[in-house]
Amino acid sequence: MTLYGMNDHSIPSRSNDELAPLIGKTVTIYRGGPESKTGKLLDAQSDYLSLMDGSSVIYYALHHVQSITENAKQNSIPSASDLANLPDTEIPARFSCFHELLQHLVDAYIQVNQGGPESKQGTLLGVNDDHIVLFTQDDGVVFYHLQHIKSISLLIKREETTPEAGSSANEAADNVSPSSADHVSPSPEDASKHQETLSPPPYVNAQNLSDLLAHLTHTWVAINRGGPEAIEGILVPGGSGYYTIVNGNEIIRVHPHHIKSISCGPKGAFQAVTAGERQGDGENQGEQKQQESQASHQEKKGEKEDEQHKKEKEKKKKGEEKAKDDKKTDSAETKEEKSEKEKKGKEENHKMKKHEEDKNKEKKRRPS
Repeated sequence: MTLYGMNDHSIPSRSNDELAPLIGKTVTIYRGGPESKTGKLLDAQSDYLSLMDGSSVIYYALHHVQSITENAKQNSIPSASDLANLPDTEIPARFSCFHELLQHLVDAYIQVNQGGPESKQGTLLGVNDDHIVLFTQDDGVVFYHLQHIKSISLLIKREETTPEAGSSANEAADNVSPSSADHVSPSPEDASKHQETLSPPPYVNAQNLSDLLAHLTHTWVAINRGGPEAIEGILVPGGSGYYTIVNGNEIIRVHPHHIKSISCGPKGAFQAVTAGERQGDGENQGEQKQQESQASHQEKKGEKEDEQHKKEKEKKKKGEEKAKDDKKTDSAETKEEKSEKEKKGKEENHKMKKHEEDKNKEKKRRPS
């Protein structure tokens, strides 16, 4: 396979003998700027370096690396951690070239470059001849020109183990193998949120940038993520090796070598669309919840009214039963009173009749 390289020359796949003595030592890659990092050099291949920086592993494209600085004083001090990172350390499942490394990182959540306008985090969807496909949260699918990628970084989950005396350096290095490690995001919370809530839209899967740009003709594209050479507009057919972008009154011609990245649609449009969809889903869910709440309220209100009606019915029934009982009681009392009055009347009549009889007898006894 012919690999990309500076000035489009092929790069032989072999270990870097000149930098091999630095493996396992603390070095600083770049003297300054966003790409500058200090850490343990894990591997040095023909076209890339791997550096352990804290809990993250950074893979540098070697043709971009301007300097590698070794702290000879610090590296001359022996320490327990150095025993697992001797110069002859062989990293398991190491890759012969940067392109092969990227192929093994497909589906991982990575960061392209350590800083600057072209730095992006996202899920690596694919690796083609001269570009990679990265799914980002704000710009959606972004196509990165491999020649302009300075570094790739990711976090790995490692068990904190202390190497035992006599253990091989190869065993200690197993924990940093990109093939055996669990890849997570440079920002794990963002990675989890990004991978769980978003799914990549359909995209053009072209073998090279030339075919990709041919497919994107007559569409709105954003070339480069930032800086003065970041442009947007409609890609139209061009000639003489240049690509033409039309934006309003401007006609911009761009050489393909200076296209660092390209995406479809205005920058940030994907995030705006997904945010609108989430807001719409949220509003629909809100309306659904409101309707469910109103239905629940009406149901509870109906149950309350039914219960109140039932209580009133029971109360009315009890009132009627009481009225009947009172009527029966009143009727019984009336009969007793009437009977008592009749009895008293009879007794009074009997007394009066006896009194008259006694009176008549008295009169008869008197002499005439």
